[in-house]
Amino acid sequence: MRTIKGHGDSETYLFEPGDLVRLLKAETGPIASAMPGDWGVVMRVHPCGSLDLKLAGYSRPKDAGMARAMAIPRGHVEPCDRQGLPLRRGFSAVWDTRAPR
Repeated sequence: MRTIKGHGDSETYLFEPGDLVRLLKAETGPIASAMPGDWGVVMRVHPCGSLDLKLAGYSRPKDAGMARAMAIPRGHVEPCDRQGLPLRRGFSAVWDTRAPR
């Protein structure tokens, strides 16, 4: 993962296969299976920047029926650690006490 600093406190993340990420928004589309708080590893980065995630073995059991989330927009995820906790936003992000965006 690479981080690009913007104006003020804004940051943009460029994810690579193998990075751990956590969903901030629900998956969109006709078969939406990933919910906010699900986390896993990036399997593929599409040319448009969207991500394919493997959730099985991370936030879901290894034998889960819906093991992957496909074509998740880069803005719908954030980096996380091996327990699925956000890396950069601190304590308030875990308990959802931050101000709405």
